Amino acid sequence: MSLKINNGYECAYVSQKRKYNNLTIETSIRTNSNNSIILGTPVHTMQRNTVNNSHSQQNNIDTNLTQNNNSILKHIDTNLRNSINSTTSLTMKRGQKISITQKTSDISKLLIGMEWDVTPTTQGIIDLDTSIFMVDINNKTEEDNFIFYNNPKSRCGGIHLSGDHKSSLKNAFNETIQLSLNSIPEYIEKLAITVTIDDADTKNQNFSQISNAHFTIIDPINKNEILHYKFNDNLSIETAIVIAEIYRYKGEWKINTIGSGFRGGLQALCDNYGIETQ
Repeated sequence: MSLKINNGYECAYVSQKRKYNNLTIETSIRTNSNNSIILGTPVHTMQRNTVNNSHSQQNNIDTNLTQNNNSILKHIDTNLRNSINSTTSLTMKRGQKISITQKTSDISKLLIGMEWDVTPTTQGIIDLDTSIFMVDINNKTEEDNFIFYNNPKSRCGGIHLSGDHKSSLKNAFNETIQLSLNSIPEYIEKLAITVTIDDADTKNQNFSQISNAHFTIIDPINKNEILHYKFNDNLSIETAIVIAEIYRYKGEWKINTIGSGFRGGLQALCDNYGIETQ
């Protein structure tokens, strides 16, 4: 599988290729000298629009992004965000484990909502990418089970990056993940929810420039918040983070709020979850 990602701004052009076994990710970066955003002011961001909604093999998929569209900056609907009932939500700490199965009556319709503020730098807007690793008992991830912006839907239908069970709640967050845990194949032991900073080393960016980063699990049908976790605490030079792992345990689905940061971006995560790099 070969995917081309055209990420960035007008003017200077840089192309990079990263290969993860048979999965090739080509990143094209353009920089714009006319940045209208005031540096040092945190702003809400979102990641690239997803493409490749079918699961057929595609080559050189090009997601063209410019600073003039809404793919980098996203307006968060605060009224919609405030409509979510959080009165019974559990505030989780790093390393805490609880049963999701016991916290909700319907694991077939869950929504992960993530929100954050970023501080723009002279190297441009920080672009955060969400990925989900569907990990087997051997701590390996098949290439088709690596869910990210160019492969946003799992084959089983249990994961849809930027989906929201048709609830419109994706407009209340920087990123959403639609989950149907009852559809996850039995051989999958855990789902690792991760975020990376795109091309962080080249742009000299890291998680010290991310603030107010929250991870939330929601019942999207009733708009009830089940739990939330602030995931950017104690991060500084890291360029990737495992926010949480949702895993099987004695017939239940549980969550562990990991909060572990990595240097090395996406490659570090691929190494950690068994996608061999070349």
